[in-house]
Amino acid sequence: MSYTINIDTGGTFTDGFITDQTIAIRTKVETTPHDLTAGILACIDQGAAYLGLTRSELLQTTETVRFSTTIGTNALINRSGPKVGLLIGSRLAKSVLNVLPEDLPLQEELNVCLDETSGEVDARDVTEAVHQLLERGARILVVALDSGEGLPERERAVREAITNDFPRHYLGAVPVLCSNQVTLSNSDAVRVNTAVVNAYLHHDMSRVLYRVEDQLRLDGYRYPLLVATADAGTSRVAKTTALRTWGSGPAGGVAGASAYSEKLGLSHVITLDVGGTSSDISTLSDSRWTYRVQPSIANVPVALPAVDIDSIGIGGGSIAEVIDGVLTVGPQSAGAQPGPAAFGLGGDQATVTDAIACLGILDPLHFLGGRKKLDLEAANQIIQEKIAEPLGLSISEAAWEVIDLASNHIAQALLEIMLKTEKKPEDCAIFVIGGAGGYLAHQIALMTNVGSTYVFASNPVFSAFGLSTLAISHSYEARPDPQLGIELQDLRRRAYRDMQGEAIDLERVSLSLEAEFEIPGHPGDIQDVQFGDVTEEISDETVSELVSNGAQLVRLRATESISALPLPSSPSGSLSLESNRIIKWKTGESSTPVFDWDQAPRGTEVRGPAILESVDSTLVVPPLVTLTIGDNGEAVFGQGEGGENS
Repeated sequence: MSYTINIDTGGTFTDGFITDQTIAIRTKVETTPHDLTAGILACIDQGAAYLGLTRSELLQTTETVRFSTTIGTNALINRSGPKVGLLIGSRLAKSVLNVLPEDLPLQEELNVCLDETSGEVDARDVTEAVHQLLERGARILVVALDSGEGLPERERAVREAITNDFPRHYLGAVPVLCSNQVTLSNSDAVRVNTAVVNAYLHHDMSRVLYRVEDQLRLDGYRYPLLVATADAGTSRVAKTTALRTWGSGPAGGVAGASAYSEKLGLSHVITLDVGGTSSDISTLSDSRWTYRVQPSIANVPVALPAVDIDSIGIGGGSIAEVIDGVLTVGPQSAGAQPGPAAFGLGGDQATVTDAIACLGILDPLHFLGGRKKLDLEAANQIIQEKIAEPLGLSISEAAWEVIDLASNHIAQALLEIMLKTEKKPEDCAIFVIGGAGGYLAHQIALMTNVGSTYVFASNPVFSAFGLSTLAISHSYEARPDPQLGIELQDLRRRAYRDMQGEAIDLERVSLSLEAEFEIPGHPGDIQDVQFGDVTEEISDETVSELVSNGAQLVRLRATESISALPLPSSPSGSLSLESNRIIKWKTGESSTPVFDWDQAPRGTEVRGPAILESVDSTLVVPPLVTLTIGDNGEAVFGQGEGGENS
């Protein structure tokens, strides 16, 4: 028996999904911002305890550990990365420096130009430039030269000049990253942005990932740690760049939704991942997601093939406040520390979670299976002080106002997405996932009037579940030029060599080709076009088509073929009543039945008012609303289930 362990570290919680393909264990602990390793190990310990094993015993029988992280997000939000020094070619500087975004983590005094007018950079100029940058505090260097012929060779020569003067074994040595190794984007500005952001994230990312991998090995794990990437793949730590890990958690959630969408045979699905600080939205068409190749990260356009995900600043930890007599919710969040007042960690701002707690929806003694106790007195007090009194409402009325406004913000974002995709709400299904998804699912369904709304018992760890569906994937870039055919064949051989290095049988490797084109009528906007599998030699016709049609960048992707993970199945039997709970619905207080979600039989209809509860998940079923339990444990609201809000 061998296990896979999938860990998703978020801003508030660290989630785990552990499976041997016969059983599935969900784990959830608080994220430990001071040392993410502690939260990761606690997540593994929780799963091991459930199995009756020690951490070492579990890891010794584990064949894969996948990990997604918000390290990059935190570094950019908190501006906690190192000072980046940029050695930029003189010709490139003239066209780029004046258009770099204000939010790029690069200080003006840490740009030094290298003279490229002769076609080569003098090694003495490189030495002088590096001394200047180090004296000004740079702790990692980026080399970005003009995008003309021989870019990789010219940038590599500069890096070698630096390492000759500052050998790696010297204390004064600093990492040196070349822009062409991060991206070959046709836009010079985007290439510089991408290289700088990647360098800014590199130190924290590599430090944490290697620390996690080292600790796992000490505890008995024998294989490389696999890091999830923005394009819904995985890769060894040594085979990825820091930037590629950006957004990997939400990408895992979309991959998990894709697995369910395919199983359920749904054509148009919108995924909504409601977390602690934000809600992430993506679309699936016939279970396939789309890519965005030039997303903006913290207001900085970068070259990063990533699952197309939109985010809004509404989540369970979003702060609610009354400003000039008007209620607002988000985008500010209470985060993991101190978190909502209900968490009992000193939170002094009202949040969506506090509003939910005030209504009696959450069991204060068994939140997260009893691993966390809630302070309902603090939640009531903060809602009364911050919301109810300023608005002249009762505590429960104020709490519903907060929930309705948060739900409305999310619903409007969903409707905008549907408008962009030219889909009618009644033709779409929404998958509401994430830790706070079950609290708001019906409100959002009502406000959008979608065809059906699905909520899952694994909601709070859904991204971790999604990680379990991800395969090892590597991508390689080339610029269209007269030598493109030769370059693609070289990349093809390199891809197979790298996948063999991952101990993957080449019969289980698929190669696909994609290219980036400028969108007609939208200068500077780039779209990704898929050319399908290229398991055979890449034809001259394909190469000619890429060049003649104006492709700006060509990408070869190697992906491991893996078996689909069995989805959880609903049990047979009857619905199990766990308890009754007094809940303050909009129509008044009511003793409400609480059912065991994990034991809810397929085909069961649950009539509200009711609560479905698992160890780590809660689903609200308002009065007069009916949902149905599907074959794989999914709870489904149909269209027009208005309940008490209609």
